[in-house]
Amino acid sequence: MSDQQQVRRDALANFLRTRRARLTPADVGMAPGVRRRTPGLRREEIAVLAGVGVTWYTWLEQGREINPSPEVLGSLARTLRLDTAESDYLFRLSGAMPAPRPLPDTVEVPAALVRLVHAQSPAPAFLIDADWAVRAWNPSAEGLFDFPAWEPEDLNLAWIAFAHLPGRARTVDWEQHARRLLAHLRSTYAARGGQDTAAGRRVAALLRRLREHFPEADAWLDEHQVQDRAGAAKDLLHERLGPLRFDQVVLVAPDALQLVVLSPRDAETADRLPLLTAGETAPAAA
Repeated sequence: MSDQQQVRRDALANFLRTRRARLTPADVGMAPGVRRRTPGLRREEIAVLAGVGVTWYTWLEQGREINPSPEVLGSLARTLRLDTAESDYLFRLSGAMPAPRPLPDTVEVPAALVRLVHAQSPAPAFLIDADWAVRAWNPSAEGLFDFPAWEPEDLNLAWIAFAHLPGRARTVDWEQHARRLLAHLRSTYAARGGQDTAAGRRVAALLRRLREHFPEADAWLDEHQVQDRAGAAKDLLHERLGPLRFDQVVLVAPDALQLVVLSPRDAETADRLPLLTAGETAPAAA
């Protein structure tokens, strides 16, 4: 075992001991029993409640070379009354991927995030949720994507990327961006837990809808490309304003909300952005 692995196992052992020490018998429905010399539950009590062997759990708290399964880690997390952040920490210290976090069916967008979207003006900015539904936008983003014109069921970034014909026409190398978007969606599907979770099933329904309506999406999804969502360069050839060059920045907020900002990459683009909402034509380049 490498020194780095031992450091991680020691951190796991210390974490388990401190979390065990903060629990009382009453927390887990046990009688107090005789007076305890140390705070918290005993190792054997945790082992019984989690359904694991006492010796095995003792070795785990001693930092020995043990590789617990995700199922056992989940049982320990429940027994130790860990919250979401603590459970993720337990999984990562054990060298396992944390279980997908359950997402609420509906998320209320905080007013602070809406203000942040508008504060990006004149750079186009909008907010999407875990299902890629567009939840808020500023006037510049409205000028590019016509968000108010979409029906509620179509107000989704993935759908708009394929269905918004002006957007397709003005996006330089639209196919590359569309393929990357589908790869992001596939990665999102797995991160949401796939068919085992409601959030994963909603992403699957969106993928099916794209397949049914857009032959390109149907063909490209068969390639099974996956890619984490991240920023990228995005260039437009706007029919009224001319070339617009952006760096697309994606910032993740709680409840899987994502702030997407199209940040101007050069001074010419920055100068033209106010015209997105002014209905004017950009001056010709010198």
